[in-house]
Amino acid sequence: MAVDPQEVERLVYAYGSRVYTFCRKLTWSQADADDLYQQTFLRVLNMSQQIDQANNPAGLLMAVAARIWHDERKKYARRQRIAPIQDDGSGELNNVSSAILTDHEFEEKQRNTEVRKAVQDLPEKLRVPILLYYMSDLPVHEIAKTLRIPEGTVKSRLHQAREKLKKELGGSQYDG
Repeated sequence: MAVDPQEVERLVYAYGSRVYTFCRKLTWSQADADDLYQQTFLRVLNMSQQIDQANNPAGLLMAVAARIWHDERKKYARRQRIAPIQDDGSGELNNVSSAILTDHEFEEKQRNTEVRKAVQDLPEKLRVPILLYYMSDLPVHEIAKTLRIPEGTVKSRLHQAREKLKKELGGSQYDG
């Protein structure tokens, strides 16, 4: 029994923007994020179980997106070993703001930019658990199930990512 299309439509309206934001942070490319977003909801539409609305559906959607992204990255790496393709690096995010900001708003925006850049610079094996944990509010056991790795590995990667972010962002200013 597949998920009801009306249920998927409700999920898109309720959680679509959060899922898309997650896809953007995961891929750092609008085109890739668009594809991942679409693939996520197509996969949900074809799932055999119903979505439990009381059990963090946004987290489930982001876990599905992370699983798809992980699988696609593995396929890409395998293809690169067989027949390398040049990447033009055109997947950068453009962040242009025309608003006049107060000093506090400017400092906060600059700090958020630094955090996003530091997270983006993490190796994928550390970045994905951090995004799932903090953006999706997924518990460690769900992240482990999603990424098909042991819970201890998830905890270790979260710890490593926090330490790298702490070092990159200047020590005590970032407390996870």
